[in-house]
Amino acid sequence: MIDLSSQAQGLSIQYHSTFHTGIYDEGAAEITAYDPVTQRLFFINASNNQLVALELSSLESPTVVGTVDATPYGGGVNSVDVYDRWVAIAVEGEVQTDSGRVVLFHTDDLTYSHQLPVGPLPDMLVFTEDGTLLTANEGQPSTDYTLDPPGSVSIIRNAVDPAQAEVVHAGFEAFTVAELKSKDVRISVDVDEAAKDLEPEYIAVSPDGSKAYVTLQENNAMAIVDLATASVTDIVALGAKDHRLPANALDVSDRDNTISIETWPVNGLYMPDGIATFDVDGQTYLLTANEGDSREFGDYSDEVRMEDLPLDASIFPPNIMTDEGLGRLQVMRPFDPRHTNNASEVQQVFAFGTRSMSIWDEGGTLLHDTGSHIEETIAELLPNSFNSDNAENDSFDARSDAKGPEPEAVSVATIGGRALAFLALERVGGVMIYDVSQPDTAMYVGYVNGRNFDVAFGEDDQRAADLEAVGESGPEKITLIAPKDHPVGKWVMVVSQESTGSISFYTITVPMQTSNQHTEEESVLSKGFTLFQNTPNPFNPETRITFELMESTQIALSVYDLSGKKISTLHNGFIQAGTHEIGFDGSAFASGMYVVELRANDRTQQISMTLAK
Repeated sequence: MIDLSSQAQGLSIQYHSTFHTGIYDEGAAEITAYDPVTQRLFFINASNNQLVALELSSLESPTVVGTVDATPYGGGVNSVDVYDRWVAIAVEGEVQTDSGRVVLFHTDDLTYSHQLPVGPLPDMLVFTEDGTLLTANEGQPSTDYTLDPPGSVSIIRNAVDPAQAEVVHAGFEAFTVAELKSKDVRISVDVDEAAKDLEPEYIAVSPDGSKAYVTLQENNAMAIVDLATASVTDIVALGAKDHRLPANALDVSDRDNTISIETWPVNGLYMPDGIATFDVDGQTYLLTANEGDSREFGDYSDEVRMEDLPLDASIFPPNIMTDEGLGRLQVMRPFDPRHTNNASEVQQVFAFGTRSMSIWDEGGTLLHDTGSHIEETIAELLPNSFNSDNAENDSFDARSDAKGPEPEAVSVATIGGRALAFLALERVGGVMIYDVSQPDTAMYVGYVNGRNFDVAFGEDDQRAADLEAVGESGPEKITLIAPKDHPVGKWVMVVSQESTGSISFYTITVPMQTSNQHTEEESVLSKGFTLFQNTPNPFNPETRITFELMESTQIALSVYDLSGKKISTLHNGFIQAGTHEIGFDGSAFASGMYVVELRANDRTQQISMTLAK
């Protein structure tokens, strides 16, 4: 399904293919990262404890070209990212509460480079633009809760240089339990050290590279980290969403056999998983995917159904506490004395997550929330699969009593001159697309879901053919590839799926712009020129390269192979302002990818092109 609203403004989306691992519900294809130099997509196969490289020059037939067994480096591999010619993976310790490691390999041949120690349970990592590597170290407790290491963020400067790499840790030891509780940060366990209860989940880096914004999901909070000083400068509580308001309605029952998006006397804590940053007019803004998450270790759980709580009947009368009403909604056990009255009856109830995406300013002030829009949209587009589970197809309404669609991950890019947010829904599946160019609102652009709900699919279906028939289920990560970084010359959306162990590939096409309205990916006006994608591409043996000059100037237009060797000079000299087209003949060269570089005014722009003989 691809649904596009009038806000798409001519934008179109095309499905290309799905790569299948054939492994069900074991994290066989959760996290991805793309290397534009080798045109490889790297992903984590947690089931096999592997780093996998896909050759992605063709979106129709991605092919495995290499794997790395992560077993020698620790317990399980959790995350991956790419910088320059290196790919880094985060590996937890053989004992989960021990320190983890970051291991780096060369992207071209997956040979080992070096490894560095980080904090316990590094569950996510990300490179900054200058090559600093950050890891979110959750520090989850042992299953018997006898050991609970502190959460932290590891900052690895010069990460790709084994001789110069420096590891420092930004911890939470400076914050006390009392201080955080006074700020309404949720401390869900009776601990004496706040750092033990804080579990970094996901990291987004500010556009200028100076700060990291870290979701503390179970704590319903966000940490702000100064990367220069490697210190946590603030922990911001994210507050609650009032589901009594019509804009925040939700479906709370999996037993009423219908879609019932209504208001209820409960609150939701945002508890975001994924987070992303974007810039509008020089200001930094944050996007969060408000999934929600409970704590369950051994015999401990902070999750309970509302019907099992001692409730204040004046607020929660018996007529709404039925299985068809609020009774089965999974909520948090009371974690603050203010939530109960003198008779120990619960007066305030908090659900996990808010079934929404939110926009915040860089200080953590809420600017906009999508309210009930996601559930309402799914109800309209997929009425027979509303709030389905990712584990089986015949599961209408099955997640209404829990966290609904479960927004899991969010990515953002400037496409067609607009800031577009892409939000993955873990349970029902698919990606919601919003225009967030005006950060005080989010306009619905479209919804993409490649899941086939018509085929039989359940938790016992382990056959690869069943998984391929379903296509997609359980999206965990959205990777966006810019047109300049892939031969197709369009935005590529990569959606990796936890449940089906698959990765799907889409292209996004935007309408042609006039010369004074070029999109960010199509135009580099600050350079004084624009190098467009060659056509046709792929080509054999001839193609045309088009560029536009804002002013008359000296230019050098050259073609390089992937080793960096110049194989052709297409133009070197003065040229008039305007649009120009120069042909390239690849008859004398082997099939493969080549790089076209336009240099003018001491600045450069590159595109990649594919010769396919």
